[in-house]
Amino acid sequence: MSNIETKLESISTQEDLFENLNNKSAETISGGRYENGGGKYEVFSIYNQSYGTNPYVVDGRRTRFPSGNSFWVTDKGGIISFDSDYGKKGVQLKRYNLRNGRKYAFRRNTRTSNPYDIDLYDIGSLT
Repeated sequence: MSNIETKLESISTQEDLFENLNNKSAETISGGRYENGGGKYEVFSIYNQSYGTNPYVVDGRRTRFPSGNSFWVTDKGGIISFDSDYGKKGVQLKRYNLRNGRKYAFRRNTRTSNPYDIDLYDIGSLT
């Protein structure tokens, strides 16, 4: 297990994100906030538009498919953590609070000269 996987695995300790959703609730989500019995869910998607696999954690839950695209529903805040530089040993952790109803993409960070630098970019609305 790589260093990043070990770090991310240790962060991933919270319950499943979809625990409180039932089929009816899932059908009514269209992006943004959804209220269900007093609880508020944040809805967003994350796309991998970079080279390779980008393991990350949302609200303490590690993604199952870091090389693909994912759709998230959470009632725990929408905080994402990821390693922003695969070229360095250890984890160069970045954290962002994701907004409701938004689409995000991992892309190469062109503001640096390091070819291994990535960042997360807001690429638009879900709707």
